[in-house]
Amino acid sequence: MIVRLILSLSLSLGICCGLANAAEPDTIVVNGQRLTKEEARARATDFVRRLGVVQGDRPAARWSSGICLKVKGVSADIAHLVESRMTSTIKKVDASIATGKCTTNLLVAFVSDGQELAALVNERQPGSMTDIQGPERRELLEGDAPIRWWYTIAYGSGDGDALSSTPSPITGGNGEAGGSILPDGVPTGGSYAPSLIRSQAIRLIRAATVIIDVNRAEGITLNAAADYAAFVGLAEIRRNSPSSVRSIINLFQAEYGSDSLTDWDFRFLTELYSLPLNRLGRLQRGYLVKALVDDDDDIGEGE
Repeated sequence: MIVRLILSLSLSLGICCGLANAAEPDTIVVNGQRLTKEEARARATDFVRRLGVVQGDRPAARWSSGICLKVKGVSADIAHLVESRMTSTIKKVDASIATGKCTTNLLVAFVSDGQELAALVNERQPGSMTDIQGPERRELLEGDAPIRWWYTIAYGSGDGDALSSTPSPITGGNGEAGGSILPDGVPTGGSYAPSLIRSQAIRLIRAATVIIDVNRAEGITLNAAADYAAFVGLAEIRRNSPSSVRSIINLFQAEYGSDSLTDWDFRFLTELYSLPLNRLGRLQRGYLVKALVDDDDDIGEGE
């Protein structure tokens, strides 16, 4: 179990919390120049592209099952503050929250060395990081980011049926045993309806882990850490994805930085949790961009 593994490894690394527990206002202050509709749409397109939640025609992923949040590595009262703030965000964007006793699927861990912990998880439970490959995997394991995260992605068919690794009729094997020509673990399903707009597979976040390195993140407030964890925990965000609008994703950037979720962040997440999952990525990208710029005609620079 990934949660138990991280907790045991965190204890050996020394869990601590050096983040400032400063009170922050509930309102979001509008800063910067006003943008025309065309300028805002260009910024919105760049924002969605940099986040990487939609890549090509690959559909976006989001939670469909109830989120069972757990914050570890800090005292109980601080954990409660973080969980309360994150839960408020989860409810605001209309994501589902698990009720009653549940199994943790969104873990936020405050640790003293995030890089070492990620490396230990990869060594002892490599299956938890199989959805991350290439440069992103190297960044996760070898980078010096103050906050790092990863997901477990599940699949479903565009008509609502669950996908599995069972060979479908069109992937039947050509070997003597009649096995599938696809390697084990490749999701297959029975949704074969031809469509130019509909994806035959939907992608779902099944679990997410967010590691906050309190030494590298020194100086940020607890509320900022909670908002950042909520943003990357609710959407499949690409690591190292600074944007050209004010956003919590720029928390550690000198330009367009914000220490709380902005209006654009909330618009993005709200649309993500309302758009149809069984659409091609390019269409979902359009939905997200439209939601960022079409709520009103008076648009600020990353409100």
